[in-house]
Amino acid sequence: MSSISDGQLNPESMEIGSKHGANSSGDSSVGERNAGWWDDDAGSDLLLAIDSSSRTGSLAVLRGHYVLAEASWTATGPGGALHLGYAELLLQSHGYRVADLKAVAVAIGPGSFTGIRAGLSLGQGLSSALDVPLVGISTLEALAWQLGCTAKSGDFICAVVSAGRGLIHLGLSEVTGSGSFVHRPPSTVTADELCASVAAIPNECVIVGGEIEPDLARQIVAARPGLTVANPVTGQRRAAYVAMAGLALLRSRSEAENPGPESVQPVYLNRENPGRATTSGWSGER
Repeated sequence: MSSISDGQLNPESMEIGSKHGANSSGDSSVGERNAGWWDDDAGSDLLLAIDSSSRTGSLAVLRGHYVLAEASWTATGPGGALHLGYAELLLQSHGYRVADLKAVAVAIGPGSFTGIRAGLSLGQGLSSALDVPLVGISTLEALAWQLGCTAKSGDFICAVVSAGRGLIHLGLSEVTGSGSFVHRPPSTVTADELCASVAAIPNECVIVGGEIEPDLARQIVAARPGLTVANPVTGQRRAAYVAMAGLALLRSRSEAENPGPESVQPVYLNRENPGRATTSGWSGER
């Protein structure tokens, strides 16, 4: 795995996974096909996904793998306002009630303290009231799913979320298959450190996206010509990808491995408190 020193990735330890497709234990087999969403029978259960971890708020209702309804908005403050009312409207538009939900997925940060708490409180409340599983998904990991939806194995995704005060939450992920990722430990960095990390990636295909202002986009492109910086529409977070990551996590667990909603806790990153490495996907484990 990579190492991080003072918020930057060490370019000497950039190799993760196998070009032939590593599984979550690090083993690989030439010619072995990674599992994909099409190998998973998600059934027709309803899942509500919530992302309020910044000024962007988003809700999605999925039936199995398919989005029934989704709403996203940019608020003047944290994205947590009006969630339950929005959720009820989305469900009612397809003839369902809140009581019909079978699972809830929520983005747990990093991001806005208030926004994360608002979404998590709603998710925990619904999970407790309905006695359905609740899964917490890293905001950066959900963004990696979104930006990497058409990426190929070996591509790198740099997910970016504003941390305020001139800092950035950075999540670097390698695509290891169709809907499978290895996520490096997220960190909180400056713009210069972000550019140094991106420039150090040895792979040709790098996609950067998320909460990126034009000045930062120019700085990133100057540091690593030829990479792709997703535009604001492509990079605006969607709860449907929180749902996709949540479905994959739910399918990797047995019922006995789904703890109570109180076990889902927010992720708060800062310079002194980086995150941990994980994997996600239809063949991933945590």
